[in-house]
Amino acid sequence: MTHQTEKPAMAVYVTAGFATAPNFLDEFADKLVARLVQEGISVRAVIHFPYGDWHRSKTKQLIEIASDLWRHTHRRRTKFGGIGVARLIRQDAAANERLLLIGHSAGAVAALIAAQLLRGEGRTIAGVIQIGSPRCAVPAALQDVVLNIEGVHPETKQRDVIPHFGTWGGLSLRKWFTLGWHRTKHAPVHRITLPLIGGHPDYFRSGAPYRWKERTNLQAVVDVIWRWLQTREEETNHAGHYQSHDGT
Repeated sequence: MTHQTEKPAMAVYVTAGFATAPNFLDEFADKLVARLVQEGISVRAVIHFPYGDWHRSKTKQLIEIASDLWRHTHRRRTKFGGIGVARLIRQDAAANERLLLIGHSAGAVAALIAAQLLRGEGRTIAGVIQIGSPRCAVPAALQDVVLNIEGVHPETKQRDVIPHFGTWGGLSLRKWFTLGWHRTKHAPVHRITLPLIGGHPDYFRSGAPYRWKERTNLQAVVDVIWRWLQTREEETNHAGHYQSHDGT
C-alpha cells in the first residue's frame, strides 16, 4: 500500500525473529502502514525473515542468532541476519526513502545491525524499533534513533523474558580514574515498558483475549510507535526552526 504526499517517502522493513510463522507479521505491517497513511505519510512496508521462517531448521536459526548477538556485542563483523537485511534494503529502497526498521525478538538485533551498516553508507534512518528484543549494544550514533519496547502483563506484572537476555552494559571511567560497570552504557535512549496481555509471541495479537483497557496488543504497539515517530518529527522540525533563525 502506498500513498503519495509532499512528505518524504518512508520504507518500513519489518524483520521477524526465531522460528516465526510466515504470516505472523502481516496484520501488524498492514495496520502500521494504514496508520501512517492516515497521518499523511507516503509509506510502504516489506516483511523479511532474516533467519528464515518456521520451516527452516531451528538449530541453524539459533546458531546464527547467537552468533550475530555475540559478535555484535563484541564489536565484530556479523555474518547472518543483519547483513541480509542490509542487502535487501540496498536492493529494494529508493534513494529518497527514509528507512524505518522494526524488528521483533531476534529480528530486532538484525534490524539494528542493518541500520548501523546503512547509516554508515549515508542512508537516512527514521528510526529503529526493537520489540521484545534481546539486549544488544546500540552504537552511540544510533542511541537516539532506537525505540525499545518491552511487554509486561498489566495484572501479573510478568515481563517478557527475552529482553533480559544479552546486555547493554559496558565499562565506564569513574571518578579517581577507575573503571566500573555501567549496565546501560550501550542502551537506547528511548525505552518503553508497554502493558500487554500474554507473553513474548503476543505483541501483535488483535483477538478479544489480548485486550487491555479497550485496546488490543496490536493497537497498543501501533499507537506507541506512531506517538514516538510523531515526537521525533516534532523535535526535528523544532531544531530545524531554531537553526534557520540562527543562520546555521
